[in-house]
Amino acid sequence: MSDVNQGIDRKGEQLEAFLLERLQGAGVTERQIASAQSYHREVEGRQPVSRTLVELGLATDEAVARWIADFFGLAYLPREDLRVDGDAYKALPEAIARNRNAITISRKGAHVIVAIADPSWPQFAQVRYALEECSVEWVVSPQAEIAARVGETYSASLDVRDNELERFVEDMIRDAAHTRGLSDIHCVPEDRSCEIRWRIDGDLIPWGTLPGSMKDTVSAQLKLSSTRGADGRSRGSAVSAGLDVANRLEAQDASAVREYGSKRVSLRYSVIPAINGESIVIRILDQSAQVRSLEEIGMLDDTAMRFRTELKRPNGIILVSGPTGHGKSTTLAAAVPWLDSRNKRVLSVEDPVEYRLRTVTQVPVGPRMHFASALRAFLRHNPDIIIVGEVRDGETASLAMRLALTGHLILTTVHANTAIQALCRLLDLGVEAPMLSATTRLLVGQRLVKRLCPRCRQPHRKAGSLLERYGHLVEIAGRASVGGRLGSATGAFFEAGGGCSACNRSGYAGRTGIFEFRDVRSAVADLLLRQGPRFDPVAAETAFSAALTGGEIGARSMREDGIVKASFGLITPEEVLGATMDGLQSA
Repeated sequence: MSDVNQGIDRKGEQLEAFLLERLQGAGVTERQIASAQSYHREVEGRQPVSRTLVELGLATDEAVARWIADFFGLAYLPREDLRVDGDAYKALPEAIARNRNAITISRKGAHVIVAIADPSWPQFAQVRYALEECSVEWVVSPQAEIAARVGETYSASLDVRDNELERFVEDMIRDAAHTRGLSDIHCVPEDRSCEIRWRIDGDLIPWGTLPGSMKDTVSAQLKLSSTRGADGRSRGSAVSAGLDVANRLEAQDASAVREYGSKRVSLRYSVIPAINGESIVIRILDQSAQVRSLEEIGMLDDTAMRFRTELKRPNGIILVSGPTGHGKSTTLAAAVPWLDSRNKRVLSVEDPVEYRLRTVTQVPVGPRMHFASALRAFLRHNPDIIIVGEVRDGETASLAMRLALTGHLILTTVHANTAIQALCRLLDLGVEAPMLSATTRLLVGQRLVKRLCPRCRQPHRKAGSLLERYGHLVEIAGRASVGGRLGSATGAFFEAGGGCSACNRSGYAGRTGIFEFRDVRSAVADLLLRQGPRFDPVAAETAFSAALTGGEIGARSMREDGIVKASFGLITPEEVLGATMDGLQSA
């Protein structure tokens, strides 16, 4: 085994050139290859070059697998021959099999046959370490096929009888509510099965598989769970709240609450009819969760200081932007303690109410109370500060702007990829450019990225080149001591190692935020007024960067903020680069 492994290590660096030669032989142009190389530099470390070629459509999964097998002198195993014998798969831990695209297909004593996608990927070493006690025969198969076999093999086939479904559903919700980092339960109907997956720390993890014959009864029980009380028991036929079990042709939404001791969770149901059955997603929100500080959600010291300063303003709008599920509501909750809410009246309208906030009057959105109607009602309540959970439509956006003009401080969120693009979103909703320029005080962009497990992190294999590329950011962070409780910048970048029992062999534990601030005043405001509805976010980002020196308070992009955190060993550079691939981040 050791001779084979050494050969893999020596030849791994030559594989990229070999694959590019094969692409040229297949008729791929030099321009396409150059573009693929440029793209791969952005995702390097998160995936091997072979995966990049398949993603960009330059080669098929099968062709790449055959080329890799030829290059390393390994056998190629086609899709129809990729079968797992009995429980041979147990020789490889599930987390490694899923994350490293490998599966043990045969085991006889200490001899195992393992199907792999690409042994040139540095993280493939984790597969070798897990099997170091075995005599291994490697074969190469297409990555998509390995992933499919891993999903089929490791997903436990759940043995649930019809008369046990009610208890099964309630036990599943209870277990999910007590699982760290879990945000959603997904029930996905397939042709011959019903897959149940959990979203943990942003990733969908297979949890179990039910027979296809149970799809309809499972969906019915999941719907019925939305009608049960906080203890999980039926609330009686007189209560009509919840999903309609008989309606299988329309999309539905509902909410429910569960209480487990002192833990109170809110359940948000979403049902859509699909060709294989009803797809159901349950979002789980821990209402008993403690509101964290700005530093605890990931803001560096200088970023948190700037944010607190803006929260003291008497009027205007502070706009937090980011994709769905990336912590915007958590950021607003963390801002509340700095709003002087004991001396000022603070009202909020939210859908749903995720955190219970002391000294804040919280109004949930319902059938008779939408964001816009709540804002109109708030005017008669004489508030000082208003929190709007999300700007979804033009009416809500327009009302928020007018409230900001009349002496109120507005905190709200909007779905946008970057802070500057939040302006584009509001313009698209019909807000006039002069109104935006006059009311918007601060734009906050954010993402959530996975944190490294502190128990098993190891020095990054490309620490030298990363420090050469981003050393100026690390130096500025070190001089400003922006790390606070994270520690001082040392210039040592880290990545996940082989994993440990604490992180379930994934190398990650939880998520943290990366942030950017953009001030609408000065150059950006002028551009907004000149261009109006044709506002160009790229030109605005350029104008903002030209007006500030890189590294100053609030001047970092999300990518730069993430790289600084990577220098503290908190996250990986690959996570940062992957989360900020929107074309507007400075590299």
